[in-house]
Amino acid sequence: MAGPIIVMVAGVLVAAAGLLGWLGKLPRNSVAGVRTASTMRSERAFTVGNRVAGPAVVAGGLAAVAGGVLALVLDSLGWVLAGVAAMVVLVVAGGVAGSRAAARLDD
Repeated sequence: MAGPIIVMVAGVLVAAAGLLGWLGKLPRNSVAGVRTASTMRSERAFTVGNRVAGPAVVAGGLAAVAGGVLALVLDSLGWVLAGVAAMVVLVVAGGVAGSRAAARLDD
């Protein structure tokens, strides 16, 4: 039972960071958000990169939450794995898109 709950909590945290980035309210930091060379070079690059990544990161976090809920309701840990896999794919895709968007800036 701990596995699905841990995945749900992680999903909520990922989704919250993605939402803050999407809204442009995530300050440049060394813990959360897209932190690549291109996004960390300026405040503007960090904001743009995380705004671009935000929707995919939020979707990834919500996928993890859904996987955890389904695992609890249906008593199947396969949903935990599916939720985590979906979160990883979506967060990586968002991070790549955000990093590329930041790299295109003329800062």
